[in-house]
Amino acid sequence: MKIACVLLALVAAVSACSDNNSNCPRWKRYCGNNSFVNKNCKKTCGTCVAPTPYPQTPGPPQPPGSCGNPEVQMTRVIAGTDARRGAWPWQILMIKNGRPGCGGSLISNRWVVTAAHCVDRSENRPSIFKVRVGEHDRNRQDGSEVDIQVERVVKHPAYNSRKLQNDIALFKLSKPAQFNKYVKPICLPSKDPAPGTDCYITGWGKIRHPGSMHSYLQQALLPVVSNSVCHAKNYRSIRIAVTDDMICGGDGGATRKSGCHGDSGGPFVCKIDGRWELHGDVSHGSGSCDSRSTYTVFARTYYFKSWIQQQMQIYGN
Repeated sequence: MKIACVLLALVAAVSACSDNNSNCPRWKRYCGNNSFVNKNCKKTCGTCVAPTPYPQTPGPPQPPGSCGNPEVQMTRVIAGTDARRGAWPWQILMIKNGRPGCGGSLISNRWVVTAAHCVDRSENRPSIFKVRVGEHDRNRQDGSEVDIQVERVVKHPAYNSRKLQNDIALFKLSKPAQFNKYVKPICLPSKDPAPGTDCYITGWGKIRHPGSMHSYLQQALLPVVSNSVCHAKNYRSIRIAVTDDMICGGDGGATRKSGCHGDSGGPFVCKIDGRWELHGDVSHGSGSCDSRSTYTVFARTYYFKSWIQQQMQIYGN
């Protein structure tokens, strides 16, 4: 019976995958940007998605050593640009009260790292949070997206909302995420990256201010900056000290690349010894996302590594 249901679903999907307008081939260049074209030219735009006929069972936990290795390789980045689907498979989209907001990073099939300021004053209400894995284009269903309810929110007990210190939090998911080509965990850090190390920020945050969250997952190279250099620049502009629990990235305003509203909690990753490691979650920066005013500041994952592992042990993997 289950096989028959699958076949019926696939037949229905194929029959529904068609264009409803003879002009669709000429309109192909508008795919992704025009809702009328997307709706009526599904075959031309490649937006036909087969439904999931029955719930998939979670896969086994990721074996040791297999974190931080995406199957899809990213393209070389000169400036901030659209990421390739699946290039950053640990990236999650946080859904709070049904609305997308912050980002985060899968570190196992049940745990996510995000920012404390994204959950502040809501940590006792896990039911209002969901995590979307396998997301790429927020305005299109690619078939890899899965929403998972959050079971527990663990905000760092020493989070300081005024100084933005200890800006880290964890989600424990109500069920394991199923790992596949588009959903994989990032490794926890093995050491701190040296200043000058090329690392990447990813997220759906604004690409200009004022503005709104972006449709496609964005990526940008932000070299690591020493805390002393970061503090000297940032404190003049935003009067927030850069402390040991923080790590900074950016090019000092040479380009517009910067974290922005909507990126909060999302990953700052560096490739160390051949694998990608999580070295920060987006915390703060210029209120107008101006890379000339401040470097982007992240909560330093290596500083919190023991705390993360301790929470995972207390509440179960």
